[in-house]
Amino acid sequence: MKEPFIVASWPSVPVEIIRAAGFRAVFARGASGPTPRADQHLEPDVFPRRLRHLVEGALTGRLTDAARIVIPRTSDTDYKCFLYLREFVRRGVTSALPPVILFDLLQSHGAGVCVYDAARTLALLDELASVSGRTPSADDLHQEIARANEARAAARRLVAFRRAVPRVTGTELFPLLAAFWELEPERYVAAVNGAASAFAKRPALSGPRVLLTGVPVDGLGLHQAIESHGAIVVAEIGPWGDGAAGDDVRVDDDPVRAVADKYRADAVGARTPAASLRRWTERRLDDVDAVVVSLPPEDAVFGWDYPALRDMLQARGIPHVRLRSDQYQALTPNEHAQIEGMVSAASTLQEARHG
Repeated sequence: MKEPFIVASWPSVPVEIIRAAGFRAVFARGASGPTPRADQHLEPDVFPRRLRHLVEGALTGRLTDAARIVIPRTSDTDYKCFLYLREFVRRGVTSALPPVILFDLLQSHGAGVCVYDAARTLALLDELASVSGRTPSADDLHQEIARANEARAAARRLVAFRRAVPRVTGTELFPLLAAFWELEPERYVAAVNGAASAFAKRPALSGPRVLLTGVPVDGLGLHQAIESHGAIVVAEIGPWGDGAAGDDVRVDDDPVRAVADKYRADAVGARTPAASLRRWTERRLDDVDAVVVSLPPEDAVFGWDYPALRDMLQARGIPHVRLRSDQYQALTPNEHAQIEGMVSAASTLQEARHG
């Protein structure tokens, strides 16, 4: 018998809620392969690869076994994807699609937001529990919070291997961090402990340390491209890399509200307040020698903050490159040349700063 699972379009849907209701979490990721069915219905340069592949799976029957598809209102394109999927069912474009539900977690700081988010999180739990027939108690939720927090602690141990004195490349570490969202916590902790034992024996790596920011990446393409020039990606914005762990969910008498508060504060996406992302970036600039800003064609949000970031980097004397390519396509020779020039400038900066 297959393990029941929930498909979500972005990791701002709480894994603790999914697991407490008796399901495994599967999050949409991008890929380089074609999406012919989705391309018949989705506008070009609007939907990121992860959503195109999600829609492709929906239209070709690959998501039939999912108990639910949960779309968080993380971005305009996620919300459009929710509407498109519902419309496909209404018009009979597909009939083999599980129910699609919207998770409307707000990330603003306005009055009443905490209460609203807690209510939406409870509604999600009730919906999933009605499907599984399993009604989790507060103790069940506390148990899932504790399990996820153990995995978060393990992810933070991994992140430490590329702070200050990096011992592991971003290409190696990124998949381990991203696995937080789908591996069961015990398996994740065991995998991390094994990797950490090996990393601890390594010598320090040389090469300029790079921050990857802009639109959050969910694949390895940009890490590999940057590190092919001798740099080391030591941090990236988004839930798949450094943001996989974040802070622990607090343990108190209201576990649903605690989960809602955690994801409102930590979930990184197009609707994360710009000031929060700016503070996150500023905290990491002291530890990097260069910055790569990814602004692919479908971006309609992160590019607005680029001028302020550019001015900040110029004021600090930190070289950077802005890339406009799809993260799942090979970089152009010109983009590789830009990265090469950035790495060369960053090497000089690194020697001056760190000897």
